[in-house]
Amino acid sequence: MAEAERALHRRAELAFAAARDAGLPGRFETWERVGVLAAVVSAPGLSFLSTLSGVTPQTVAAATDIVRASAWQGAAPTVLVSEELDETGERLSSAGFVRAADRMLAIRQLIGNPPPAGDPVAVTDDARFLDVLLAGYEVDGEVGAFIAAEHRHPDVRRFAVLHDAAPIAVAGMTKHGVVAVLGGAATLREHRGRGAQSVLLLHRLRLAAEDGCVLAVASARPGSVSATNLAKAGFELHRRAAWSMPPDPYLT
Repeated sequence: MAEAERALHRRAELAFAAARDAGLPGRFETWERVGVLAAVVSAPGLSFLSTLSGVTPQTVAAATDIVRASAWQGAAPTVLVSEELDETGERLSSAGFVRAADRMLAIRQLIGNPPPAGDPVAVTDDARFLDVLLAGYEVDGEVGAFIAAEHRHPDVRRFAVLHDAAPIAVAGMTKHGVVAVLGGAATLREHRGRGAQSVLLLHRLRLAAEDGCVLAVASARPGSVSATNLAKAGFELHRRAAWSMPPDPYLT
């Protein structure tokens, strides 16, 4: 679990560097303190990206101190607990945190568990990839600009399923040591429900295994179609209990 958490943190480092290089407004920073992995975003429209992950009973006290640090400039992060242990939850609750919507970490072993063979997937040019990605996510504004910057990064590998020579579904992948992080998956609305993302998922797993990765990692919303697809592809789904600090009523 710790290796998977750290790989997601490395992916955030890559995405934040891309956002800074693209000149997006606000602060995009990542750092680690006493085992707690922090991602700091000051742009209000991207506040969901501000997180503290890797929180355990041994580091929960440090995590609560970090949340109160001035580095957040009032945009308190979501604290993600990989293992929902009573002690950790009680300590966060006592410190004033409240439960938020859970997030999910999906992990698949690749060593000794190779993905099955499947259909080949075409690689698109960057422009068409981003067009489909943003249209499939149906986002614009700050979120759209961040997603576009992240997936322009040269370390992001980009794949697409084609229909009549046009991309209808896309997905990305990055490699961090021996861990592959799968992300950036979207399908045009009119082509959903036809298995395109399952094809992309298996294709990336095969490439990751061929490239020497021992783990594949992804994140998803619990109960989503993405989570279902990941489970079907052999991922173990781990809920990450999320906790947030309510805003100070005297400051709102």
